[in-house]
Amino acid sequence: MLKSLEKRKELLGIIEKITREKGYFDVYDLSVATGMPRSTIQDWVHRFVDDGCVTVLEECAGRRRAKYAMRRTRSLPASACKRIFTTVDGDIVEIFHECRSEGCIAFCEYMYAMGNPHVRKNGLILRQKVKAGPVAPRHDEALYLEKVLVSNGLVYQHIRTFGGPAYSLTEMMESADGVLDIMYNKRGCYVEGVVVTEALTHMAIAVDDTDEAESGATFALTLSLLDLLSSIEGVRRISHNVGFLYPGVPGKTAGNAVSYIELAVKKEVVESLIQRAVEYLKGQTLSKNTGMAVKVGLKPCPELVGFAARARRGIVTAEEALAVARRSRVRTFKISGERGIIGAVAALGMIDCPPEDLMDVTRAIT
Repeated sequence: MLKSLEKRKELLGIIEKITREKGYFDVYDLSVATGMPRSTIQDWVHRFVDDGCVTVLEECAGRRRAKYAMRRTRSLPASACKRIFTTVDGDIVEIFHECRSEGCIAFCEYMYAMGNPHVRKNGLILRQKVKAGPVAPRHDEALYLEKVLVSNGLVYQHIRTFGGPAYSLTEMMESADGVLDIMYNKRGCYVEGVVVTEALTHMAIAVDDTDEAESGATFALTLSLLDLLSSIEGVRRISHNVGFLYPGVPGKTAGNAVSYIELAVKKEVVESLIQRAVEYLKGQTLSKNTGMAVKVGLKPCPELVGFAARARRGIVTAEEALAVARRSRVRTFKISGERGIIGAVAALGMIDCPPEDLMDVTRAIT
């Protein structure tokens, strides 16, 4: 099912490109562009015509090939929707919608938050964490997430829109990277739609103590790690974050900052990514005390959050960090030493914090 949806999106992208260049396409054009047999291409074209996304311009007549075109052509600017993807852990789903517009993402945050309190911005990515099933009851707001279903490795977001926001559902979301399929129905003054994405695995990697007094910076090395890992097939970049722990700890190089990155990954690449991260940090760190911690999945770990809160108020030990990690499904790695594991484990307890809380150790984290 997943491969079929991916192939469908790939073919529609090629069709849109050819149609934009020539004004139409035929089976031969598509066969040449894809290397697929014409009989297979014809089957796909018939399916697209039945689905309503391709229209017949000229029927086949004798030796003259039939001509087709995309049914919907864009006359307005490029889509505001850049990426839409999802991570899943049991019945917990997190939806990531990266936008090209500050105004649009602020609007969507406001609207979605009316039906779901677990909505927040992370740069230009809007994040929604929900439980699979109904999310918000039907109401008359311009945009809301009605329910989320997970089946056979796919996530189905049921969205209901009114007025202008319906344009994003009918014309923009399908072009977002990560969307495998989109289906919608216009019902009077509103539009109901289903956005289909792959069910990926959420992965957070935290790092601490990579620098020395004269050079280096943990945040910079962690950012370069994110660049490296997100370039790998099957990995989607989510975020790079910086937070502070107790400023009075001895041995700090500056403000006792820690860093963590978040990724959405195919389950089968998790182990190889961890190994790649370990190897990279070992080759790049300038410190003899570098530690790394990894959390896979979305399920909350109250003890991990509690440890992070203690590490922001005062001094904690490596032994405490290792014990909390074992009880919280967190894996730890001595890259060059043990001390950095303290900050790495604490950083993973702050994953759901907004930036203002990460930076201010006097704020409570939950």
